[in-house]
Parts: sequence; C-alpha cells; structure tokens
Amino acid sequence: MSESKGTSGSNGKKNSPFGTRNSDSTVFPKGKHFPAPWDLKGEGFLFPLWAKKDYNREMGFFSGEDSRQYSGGLGSLMLVNYETSDVGPYYELLYIPGNFNYKDQTYKRITRIFVSSQKSVEEGILNWAIPKERADFTWIREGNLTKVSAFRNGKEFFRVTIATKGFSFPVSTKILPYTLLQKSPDGYLSTQFIGKGKGRIATIREIWSDEAVFPDAIKGGIFKTGIHSDPFELVFPVADKVD
Repeated sequence: MSESKGTSGSNGKKNSPFGTRNSDSTVFPKGKHFPAPWDLKGEGFLFPLWAKKDYNREMGFFSGEDSRQYSGGLGSLMLVNYETSDVGPYYELLYIPGNFNYKDQTYKRITRIFVSSQKSVEEGILNWAIPKERADFTWIREGNLTKVSAFRNGKEFFRVTIATKGFSFPVSTKILPYTLLQKSPDGYLSTQFIGKGKGRIATIREIWSDEAVFPDAIKGGIFKTGIHSDPFELVFPVADKVD
C-alpha cells in the first residue's frame, strides 16, 4: 500500500514527519504583495451541500448581514492541497453554506476558511475579501484513503477520512459555476474562479469538527459523496467591485 504524508504549518510541503505541526515558516520579502490573478494547481475534494438553513444561520459563522442575505440552497465543503500557488504550496479547508442574495443577484459566500499559509491569509483577504484564518494541517494518503486533520493552537478542530474510487472523468467549473460575493471594508467583491481537472468519486467515511471552530458539515446539509479532483488547475481572477 502506498502512503504519502504531508504536514503543514510550514508551507504544505510533503514528506515531513507525521504529527509535527510546525508554525508557518515560509519567508517572503517584507511588504511584498501577490495580486490577482493567481494560478493554482494541486488536488482537492468537493462535497456538495443542500443547506439546512436553521443550523447554518446559527453555527455557520454568519454576520448579521450574512443572515439577512442567506437563502440556503446549494453549497459545499472543500478540502484542497495546493501543490503550487502564487504564495507557495498550502492546505485549505472551507465551508460555503449555500446562496446569498444581494441586489437581485444570487452568490455563494465562504463563511469559514482555514489555510496553512499566513501569506495566503493576508493575500486572500486583500485580493478577494475571503475571510481566511491560519491553521496547521496533516494530509495523509494511504492507498485509496485520504485522512485530513486541521489544528489551531495545537488543538485538533476538524478531521475527515475520505475514500476515492472508480474511473476518472473530466471536471470543470463550467458545469458548476461558483461566483463568490465577499464583504470587504470598502464594499462587496465578486469573484468567479475558473478550474478544470480530472475527477473521481469520493466518499466520506468519517468526519468530525469542533463546532466552536468549524461547522458540523453533516448538520449543515452535506452529502457524503463528492468529487476528488487530482490533478486540477484553478485560476482566481481579479475581483470585481459590486456597488
């Protein structure tokens, strides 16, 4: 059985000893900015969600504005191993609880997101108003199983075991377009990312989260069957300001 281990806190590089969750050590020139667009490559899991609105309003880390705009519907849980990006490799865990309505348009919104790179936190907020926070991750592949855990201040707050199976097929955001609308200090920013890759069927075997830190995706409406895309290519374009 093949096994691939990755830890991050450092920069998502693989083959670090499992269990060591080092602080982010990637060094960038002081004050250097990495503007959009970004080109990213790696592997990821997407599990669709049909919103349980009452739970998400209460436990989805909504602002008052989020609650007023929320209409439920299709959302997702995503776990991503960015092997390359404009700020280096990093891991990501995010929650999109469904649709949000603004000025007669419907958008998706990330209400909770953790990444393993502090620079990704800073640039994600600056470029797209994505409310990233930093966490440490372990990402282990054992045969057809992938085990991911996320930690904050040394304490685990999320873990999942996922099985991947079947033949591969093409995947594209053209089939399931996501347009994000995120709140910045200067107003709303809209971003429609563009991606493609090869997918296989993925099934959650086990999932747990500390609801004080990250929503319980099962209670939020997630389906246990989703897509594992490996490899994928993703472009995050310049955000549009929405008046």
